[in-house]
Amino acid sequence: MTDDPPTHSVPPLTQATLRRKVMIAGRLVADLLVVGLWVVLVTLLALGATWSRWQFYSLLLLGVICYVRVTAPWDRRRGG
Repeated sequence: MTDDPPTHSVPPLTQATLRRKVMIAGRLVADLLVVGLWVVLVTLLALGATWSRWQFYSLLLLGVICYVRVTAPWDRRRGG
């Protein structure tokens, strides 16, 4: 028997790891907020203008696609 620590132990959270997790959580909250506000805005516009369903869903999807295209990608290896 040796006094070596087990190799399967979980390393403690470092400052960089904690900062990264906070940044990811912040990004998720911001994304949810922006998309949620877009849904509310398009819904209110559609109800006020009596748009058809296909117009509503088309504008909703177009807005989300544009938001995804404009924001930075999650994977930094892809560039952007």
